[in-house]
Amino acid sequence: GDYRLTREDVLSARQFDDQIGLCGAPIEDHHGGADTKWSYLPEGSCVGIPYRTLLPRDAINVLVAGRCFSATHDAHASVRSMAQCMSMGQAAGAAAAMAVRTRRSPREIDIAHLRFSLRESGAILDLV
Repeated sequence: GDYRLTREDVLSARQFDDQIGLCGAPIEDHHGGADTKWSYLPEGSCVGIPYRTLLPRDAINVLVAGRCFSATHDAHASVRSMAQCMSMGQAAGAAAAMAVRTRRSPREIDIAHLRFSLRESGAILDLV
């Protein structure tokens, strides 16, 4: 993707100017048997999901959502749950509609307008 979410982003609860969703889930590192290792975000925090993780780096007019988003293995192990996948899908759909309406590519849309539209639809993009 244009940005690749990392373990460090997740565990530091990094926030992004272009985030289109939030995730507070820990990193679940599954191994054979019962030795799942858990790495938690700071208490009461969430990591932002950047819009740029929905834009495949070497593609034009393509958006991905859900488990196809751009992330390292560790970051994916946190942000892969259904609620986050649904928020990415909502953002990708809204961005695609905005791109068609404005005759721009998904990379060229107004991110502030996308975030406003998502908020108007009930999306939670920031912790209060």
